[in-house]
Amino acid sequence: MRGTFYINSGKLGLSGRLTAAQVRALQDAGHEIGGHTLTHPRLTTLTADEQRREICNDRVALLNQGFRVTSFAYPFGDKDSVTRQIVIDCNYNSARESGGLRTPTGSSGNPYAESVPPADAYAIRTHGSVQDTTSLATLQAYVLRAEESGGGWVPIVFHHICDGCGETFAITPANLAAFLDWLAQRASRGTTVVRMDTVIGGVLKPPVTFPQEVTPAQLFKNPSLEADSNGDGTPDCWQRGGFGTNSFTWTRTTDAHGGSWAQQVRITSISSGDRKLINLQDGGSCAPPATTGHHYRVSAWYKATTPVRFKAYYRNSSGGWDFWTQGPLLPAASTYTRAEWTTPAAPSAAKALSLGMSLDQVGTLTMDDFSLTDLDATASP
Repeated sequence: MRGTFYINSGKLGLSGRLTAAQVRALQDAGHEIGGHTLTHPRLTTLTADEQRREICNDRVALLNQGFRVTSFAYPFGDKDSVTRQIVIDCNYNSARESGGLRTPTGSSGNPYAESVPPADAYAIRTHGSVQDTTSLATLQAYVLRAEESGGGWVPIVFHHICDGCGETFAITPANLAAFLDWLAQRASRGTTVVRMDTVIGGVLKPPVTFPQEVTPAQLFKNPSLEADSNGDGTPDCWQRGGFGTNSFTWTRTTDAHGGSWAQQVRITSISSGDRKLINLQDGGSCAPPATTGHHYRVSAWYKATTPVRFKAYYRNSSGGWDFWTQGPLLPAASTYTRAEWTTPAAPSAAKALSLGMSLDQVGTLTMDDFSLTDLDATASP
C-alpha cells in the first residue's frame, strides 16, 4: 500500500522529525510527498502575504530537494477563501482539509465519503485526524459505511505512529498494522488504498516563489565585454579611462570569467591618478539614464594583485561628466571573485551614469561580466 505524506519543509531534520533522506526514501518506495507549509501555522491567523510565504515557499523547498509535490494539506484544517486561493496560486493540484465527512458523533447531513472526483479539489473532506482514542473498529466503520452507502473516497488522516508517547493525534503501531491488514483483505471487494495524487491526477506545475523573484533590468550594454565591433581592443559601450602620472598597459585578454574575452590593465609605476574600465560616457547610446534618489548596484567578476575599487561618474545637465563617488577597497584576489557595491542615492544633477572598476596602485586588474541594476525601479514579475 502507498500513501501520501504531508511534510513541513522547515522542520526537516529537527529533533524527532524526519530527515530529508528519510522522506526521499519514502518517495523512492512509491509514496507521495505533499506540502504542509514551512512551519505548520494556523494559516487564517496570518496575513495573506505570510500565507503565501508559508504555502508557496514550502512547495518550492520540497521541489528543490527532488520531491514531486502536487498535493497540500491545511495545518489544523484551518482555511478560508483567501487561503484556498493562495493554495491554487502556489500551483498545487489539491488541498485536504480536516473534517466534513460523517463520524459517529458528526452531523447526519455530512456524507460518509468524498466524491470522486471531489466537489472541490481544494477542500477535500475527511473524518478529521485519527486520535489516540480512535479505535480499530471506528476506522473500519469509516470504510464500511462508505462501502454500504455507494462507495467513494475516504481520506484517513494519521499523524504520530507511536505507543504510549503522550500524543493526542496518534495511533499505535499495532492498531495501524491491524487496520492495514484488514484493508488489504478488502481489495477483492473493490476497496483499495491509493495516493491523493492518484485520485486527483494532473501535471506537476512549476514552482511559485513568494515574493516572486524579479530579475532587475541590466543597465549596462555589452556587460560581458565580448563585443568589439571595430577591433580596437576596447569593448563596445565601454572606455578605458584614467588620469594622473602612471605607466600602464591595457590588454583584451582571453583569461575570461565567462565567454571568450575580458579586460586587463597593468600599472607598472604610479605617482598619482588611476586606470579604470567604465561604461562609455556618451550622450545616451551607451550610458544608462539616472533617476534622482535611486540607488544602483554594480557588480563584476575580477582578479587583482592589489586592492581595487568601483568608481562612479554622472553626466550633468550641461552634458559634461563629473566624478560622483567610489566604493570601498576590494581585496586582492588570485582567482575570479564577484564583487558588488551599492551607490548612494543619485543626486538631482545626475542625468546619466558611468561606472566601472579602478586600479590605483602598481599591479594588475582583470575584469569581466559586469552588471548594473536600479534597486529602486518598479519591476513587474
